[in-house]
Amino acid sequence: MKKLHFLAVSLITVALSFAAISAMAQRDTTKLKQEVEVTKAYQPTINEATKINDIPQIKQEQTEAPTFDYSIYSKPVFATFDVTPITAAKMVGEPKPELEMGLLKLGFGNYLTPYGELFFNAQPDKKSNFGIHLRHLSSYDKIKLRNTDLVKAPEAYNTAEVFGKKFFRGATLSGSFGFDRKAFNYYGYAGDWMPDELKEEMIPYYQDKQYFSVGTVNVRLKSETRSVYDMDYDFGINYHYFVTKTGQSEHQTIISGDVRKKFDKITGILHASIHQFKSDSIWNTITSAYGQKQQVMIQINPSVKWSADNASFQAGLNSTMMFDTDMDPAMFIWPKVRADWSPVPQILTLFVVADGYLTQNTYSAIAYENAYADPYHDVANSNTKFVVSGGFKGKFSARTNYVAEVSYSKVADQHFYITESQNLNNILAENRWLKNTFSVVYDDYKLLKISAEVLHSVSDNFSLHLKGNYYSYEMSLLKEPWQMPNFDLTFSGIYQPSEKLKFNTDIYVIGKRTALIRDFELPLPTIADPNPVHLVNSEMQIGMDPVFDLNVGADYQFSNKLGFFVRMHNFGFQKYEQWLGYTTKSFNWMAGISYTF
Repeated sequence: MKKLHFLAVSLITVALSFAAISAMAQRDTTKLKQEVEVTKAYQPTINEATKINDIPQIKQEQTEAPTFDYSIYSKPVFATFDVTPITAAKMVGEPKPELEMGLLKLGFGNYLTPYGELFFNAQPDKKSNFGIHLRHLSSYDKIKLRNTDLVKAPEAYNTAEVFGKKFFRGATLSGSFGFDRKAFNYYGYAGDWMPDELKEEMIPYYQDKQYFSVGTVNVRLKSETRSVYDMDYDFGINYHYFVTKTGQSEHQTIISGDVRKKFDKITGILHASIHQFKSDSIWNTITSAYGQKQQVMIQINPSVKWSADNASFQAGLNSTMMFDTDMDPAMFIWPKVRADWSPVPQILTLFVVADGYLTQNTYSAIAYENAYADPYHDVANSNTKFVVSGGFKGKFSARTNYVAEVSYSKVADQHFYITESQNLNNILAENRWLKNTFSVVYDDYKLLKISAEVLHSVSDNFSLHLKGNYYSYEMSLLKEPWQMPNFDLTFSGIYQPSEKLKFNTDIYVIGKRTALIRDFELPLPTIADPNPVHLVNSEMQIGMDPVFDLNVGADYQFSNKLGFFVRMHNFGFQKYEQWLGYTTKSFNWMAGISYTF
């Protein structure tokens, strides 16, 4: 098996490297004019079928918006939803601001929340640039749980990154080295209030510290085409080393390549990638022992796209080969089809998409999805056997874009988070515990999802954005899709009355969720059965209140170099739970200054 892994990795690595060198050798275009950005702004992405992209964009602060696309949304403790400035219309031909070398931001908020961030860019010559990004954000105050218990909930985020680019005649080579560290406490627990001595006795990880540290290396070679008939390519290598305070570690390497070539009305498209990871000190669910897990996933996705003036059609395959040291190799193939037709160009476009894919649930992917998952977790991969969607998009007017979509999918081996306990209701039992980390259960389900999005530009300096999703689950075994909502809604606005002053607002609404506490009973050992098996004693369903979260922000540019900002989160003063037992903060704010140099 190890030889097979090594052979597969070697063959595809050589193929991707040869394609990259060949593509660079064939390039002979004019030099590119490049610009250096002071900040690396976050650009929210939507699936290509549902992307609104006709209104010019402005750069935005890094934010994190809620998503419920086959995953469960998790937010940091120190803040609720971040203010997410939306795209605003700008006048054509507006002069570009003079670029500076650096940006320093400092701030402080309630809940003892210091914040600092530094961006620095340098351009040694016209063919290269590099930069540094440093960030710190932490919180050290207490949080009141839903059961009125006041608990310590410190949390800290630190980021350090060095990045750079080298510009060739027909391509751009970029790379980065980064380090991220998230430190936090397992501060929450489900259920009624209990005295401290009982918490320490019953809750395994109560107030225990945890951290996730990851070092990353990225290298990317991307073509800069000047003609639609030039070959377009994008090759990349990403490596990270992930480690936790509880002793788990992960090595992950991703080698990927995308190639696209247009021939008249036909475009050939190829995506290929290798995902290799190895985790250690976990509870391996296949071997039922503490140890390692190693997987190699190879993806080869070819397709062909035909394009006309008002229509396009793309057909291909998504193929995945999975090699696991503890299982037999597996092969998955899904059809990939997409059709677009614009009976009224720019006003109405109809689209249909059919797809399928395998989600590799690495150790770090689950840790980022739910930081409070059992630290020894080993989660199986989930298989989206098919997802079929269709809808329409376009413009109501020159200032109003819209998208409406309905999708139906079938997913196998999807994980859902639950809470486990033992002898919870038996006060006389000697061995009682209530976990404050989450276990997973699996199920196959069918999902009907209805989505709609409208982006309206009231004026050149005032824009509104509304997006909503409705989810209807049909479970095979489980009673509910535990801790998943039935709908979510986002309303955002940005208003800039002058060049110096800008206001943002976001309203997030998340529907009702249902959580599960599964209690086990440990029978007394007997001579005939000295090691009795845990039996499910009871299951308690707990309704989690809907979320209504209002956030606003303001920025004031006092001078060309000095600015001020303020962020206010959770104006509704709602103490909702991000995960069962883990309450977020009530109203919290942050204010600070920014200095450009």
